Amino acid sequence: MFDSEAAVKFLQQTVTALGRMMGDKCEVVLHDLRSPETSIIAIEHGEVTSRKVGDPSTNLGLPVFNNPYGDYDKFNYRSTTSSGKILKSSSVYFKDPSGRVFAALCINYDISEMVIASNLLRDFTNTEDQVEEHFTTDINEVITRILDETLEATGNALLLGDKDERLKLIRTLDDKGVFSVKGTVDRVAKLLGVSRVTVYGYLNEVQAMKRTNVIG
Repeated sequence: MFDSEAAVKFLQQTVTALGRMMGDKCEVVLHDLRSPETSIIAIEHGEVTSRKVGDPSTNLGLPVFNNPYGDYDKFNYRSTTSSGKILKSSSVYFKDPSGRVFAALCINYDISEMVIASNLLRDFTNTEDQVEEHFTTDINEVITRILDETLEATGNALLLGDKDERLKLIRTLDDKGVFSVKGTVDRVAKLLGVSRVTVYGYLNEVQAMKRTNVIG
């Protein structure tokens, strides 16, 4: 035969164990759902919601008194106390062999400080733009990556010897500052299959066009 008193005693011990394990930010409450006015029969860290043994059920428990055979388990829900604490909660309802709810074990964790910390971390880690930045110990590696990325973005027009496309390439590379690094002209000349004199010619055209804003 089901012994409800023994079951309640076991749940009271569970409340104590959970409360001591989880710490003072975690309120653990046991409700005897046979008396809504004084349903709390065990509580650990009641300071979280300012409640004590003998206090009543919350609004979430009241429907049980009208229909004790329903399913009321609720997990990981969020609520706020009258003092402004933010709680993450779960409530489990226990039934006797007939399916009648006789008790509820509720866990209310005060996550107020965690929410503040989460908001601070979110604000601090928020960025406005995503860019490719090359962190190396060799400037030549930086130049190589820029050349590779620029050529890939340019497509096959360069292979056909299209001067306008080559001028755009030189413009892009010049905008990225690669020609300030010694040896870049030779590398670009090799990539394009032209002489370094030709690259210097392209570069002079680009710089002249920049001044007149011909290349968009």
